[in-house]
Amino acid sequence: MRILQVIARVNQGGTARWLEELVIGLRSNGHEVFLAAGYVQSGETEDEIFKELNGHRIESLGRSISIFSDLKSLIEIRRYILKCRPDVINTHTAKAGFIGRLAAATIIKNKPAIVHTYHGHLLYGYFSKLKSNVFKFVEIVMARLSDVLIAAGDKVKADLLEAGIGNEDQYIVLRPGINDFNHLNKKVVREKLNISSDVTVVGWLGRMTKIKRPDKAIELAKRFPDVLFLLGGEGDLLDEIKAIAPSNVNFLGWTNPEIIWSASDVALLTSDNEAQPISLIEASYSSLPIVAQNVGSVSEVVEDGVSGILVSDYKESVAALEKLIANIELRLSLGSAGRAYAKIRFSPAQFILGHEAAYSRALRK
Repeated sequence: MRILQVIARVNQGGTARWLEELVIGLRSNGHEVFLAAGYVQSGETEDEIFKELNGHRIESLGRSISIFSDLKSLIEIRRYILKCRPDVINTHTAKAGFIGRLAAATIIKNKPAIVHTYHGHLLYGYFSKLKSNVFKFVEIVMARLSDVLIAAGDKVKADLLEAGIGNEDQYIVLRPGINDFNHLNKKVVREKLNISSDVTVVGWLGRMTKIKRPDKAIELAKRFPDVLFLLGGEGDLLDEIKAIAPSNVNFLGWTNPEIIWSASDVALLTSDNEAQPISLIEASYSSLPIVAQNVGSVSEVVEDGVSGILVSDYKESVAALEKLIANIELRLSLGSAGRAYAKIRFSPAQFILGHEAAYSRALRK
């Protein structure tokens, strides 16, 4: 198959890892895969994988809404579709999903099958009620132009269907495909980061943005002054978070999962909304117990009481951390179970096979 992947921007984070595994895996299976994206916005860093995958730049495409730029993007993407002549176009994220699907729908001769991936959704946690309703209306319309809708989690799919976006027959739920990685010696990593070998370390990895709620990690750091909190990631809230952080918080900036998870004893997720967070899958590969907000499809990554503890508020987060900080054996038990679960559930093979099945279904439609 000839497959075109379109996304608004390839900023560092979980979606970049999704695209990396997808493009490389499909190409390894003999498919011809193209990648098109715009630029990252201020405060973000583009992932190097865009260049490594020989991505094509859509000059006017970005995250922010601009009628003039968006119209130019539509024309550019349509022109690139006509140049590539893909059998399938797979759009990612809301902005590229709208413009990319609309561009593909205007192709008269040899129109590609249209697939859109929901890595999460904007139904709550991002905008005001009015803006969320506008987003919902747009997605309802765009779903009618789509042959197949991919949801990164059962809860994501359920939320979208409840909002009237698409129908049951359109959806395929896929799990991320994550390769295991080199696990570094904890003592060596901590020495490089100037961290004592006997301190308990809680790791947090994500974009420093409102939806990820890094402020909640800061609240917990203040509650546990004898525990070191390692925060990895950048974003528009970075300076604000640094300003309110206590002395037991270290900021790593953008860092590899091998580094932050090898240095940590517990992985923490504080988001208001998530699909199946890749950072937690990587933490599971590192045999770390997880404390995570029970939002979106997080429960499809963390088995409550088996590989981690799911929480709903600050009080439960404190109780979960207290339990894990005090009990090394429990940390080891949950971490071991999480690694075994992740290796089976989030293999790259199931990820690529799932996408091939989704594209085949779209072509049949």
